[in-house]
Amino acid sequence: MSGSSDSLGEWFDHALADVPGELAVRIRTALHPEWRDMYLGGGAEVVGEAAVAELGSLLQRGCDTRRAAPSLLTVDALVTYACELLAVNGDDIGAGATALLNALCNTLPNTEPAT
Repeated sequence: MSGSSDSLGEWFDHALADVPGELAVRIRTALHPEWRDMYLGGGAEVVGEAAVAELGSLLQRGCDTRRAAPSLLTVDALVTYACELLAVNGDDIGAGATALLNALCNTLPNTEPAT
C-alpha cells in the first residue's frame, strides 16, 4: 500500500500484519487517539511525534533495566515507520529524518560534564 490517498489506519493495517502481537499493540497504543482516520500524507509527522513521546515517557520512567526493552523496541519501530512514511509520501527523507532525530535528541536529559 503506497498511495497518498490511503489513511494511516489502512497503511498500518498492512504494515503491522506480520509484526508480533505485543509490539503491534504497543505501536497502535503510542499513536494519536484518532490515528486510524488520519491522512497518510501527514503520517510521518504523526508517527514521529509518537516516537518522541514514547521515548520521553521511557526516559522519565527509567530505562536502565531489561524491562525497558519492549518500550525501546516500540520507539525503534515508530522511528522506522516514520522514515518509511517519509519515503512512501515522497517527502525529503534527509530533512524529515534530521527533524525526527533532533526531536528525539531534545527528549534526552541535559547531561553536563561534572567539573
